[in-house]
Amino acid sequence: MSTDLLTDEACGLRERKKRETRRALNLAALDLVEEKGFSAVTTEEIASRAGVSARTFFNYFPSKEAAVIGTTAEELESYAAQLEEVRDGESPIGALRRILAGMLAPASFDRELRTRRRRILLGEPSLAPALVGNNIRIENALTAALERRLGVAPGSALEPRITVAVAIAAVRACIEHQQNGGSGDLESNIDAAFARIAIGLG
Repeated sequence: MSTDLLTDEACGLRERKKRETRRALNLAALDLVEEKGFSAVTTEEIASRAGVSARTFFNYFPSKEAAVIGTTAEELESYAAQLEEVRDGESPIGALRRILAGMLAPASFDRELRTRRRRILLGEPSLAPALVGNNIRIENALTAALERRLGVAPGSALEPRITVAVAIAAVRACIEHQQNGGSGDLESNIDAAFARIAIGLG
């Protein structure tokens, strides 16, 4: 077996371990918030429940709010890098469709977990600012990546921010439609939504 293959396998194992630790921390945070209420939970308790040290906790999340919401800086960087990747025949809105679909892919999309997280967030008004901040961070990261992809200076054009905002809003609308008993399946509805958007945004 070649050294390169061993290196690839080691990287794959490390990445899987990181994903598992991140998910364990997210689940521990949700468990504790359900049991005790958000204000009574500490980062040390979340780390202990997940079986890691308090120091390890902060390698993944900057705060207990972030641990409940679940999005990491590493994930934001990954989304941005994917958007900057130019593929033949793929428009910016098509790239956003690909990235957002990846976020909701079977490997990462857990309907029960998403429903549970939503229930907890709605039941903890103190988390509202953190959730809004998380959504803004995602939108800003994707907007900056799209500006780089298009070769425009930050803030010099409105199109990148509008494109990202509309794409995120479309996915959010499809999820809300599904969770409220709407017709069709999520993936098909997102496809239909982006087909409509593409007519106007190209």
